[in-house]
Amino acid sequence: MVVGLILAAGLIVFGVGTAARQRRTLRRLREERFLPSDDRAYLKGQVRRRLATSAVLVLLGGMIGGAFLSGMEARANAIADRQRRADAPPADPEADPGRPPDPPPPPSEEDRQFVQVWGVFWIGVLVLVFAACCLAVFDFWATRKYWMAQYRILKAEHEAKLRRDLAVYRQTKDNARMTGLGRGKKPPDKDDTAEEPPAE
Repeated sequence: MVVGLILAAGLIVFGVGTAARQRRTLRRLREERFLPSDDRAYLKGQVRRRLATSAVLVLLGGMIGGAFLSGMEARANAIADRQRRADAPPADPEADPGRPPDPPPPPSEEDRQFVQVWGVFWIGVLVLVFAACCLAVFDFWATRKYWMAQYRILKAEHEAKLRRDLAVYRQTKDNARMTGLGRGKKPPDKDDTAEEPPAE
């Protein structure tokens, strides 16, 4: 019982803490006006998913805690103990070896109804556990998809910057080569450009 109550309290505290943190995130989103639209859409979806997960966790903790605090588990254990005692062999089989063992008394109608309700209750708990796991996996997948898109954008921007820097470097190198060729040219000689004296 103590372990069940600790688990229930942990689920409720974790769910309430997650919900409070997501509400703060939602408030920051309302205050932030210059956030890109894709980031805003991703964060809003994340808040919705995590609020749903926190609600499932709180409900799950409440159901587990209620099962122990209401006495449902104690009653189910008592019914199971009675059934085990009925199914057990007699304590001293040699006392009356020819007598067949007494058939176990059938469970009462009330016990049968309780066992059915108890089974449906724990099936509901398992369904909630499955829903919480599905929400967690879906949130992980959405986060991975978002960050992979951001990584591709950053990679494309980085490659574009590298291409631009490479083009600038090549242009600078070509300009330096052309300037060097221009400076390396010899000016024409005066004797070559001077007019020949007229013949007498």
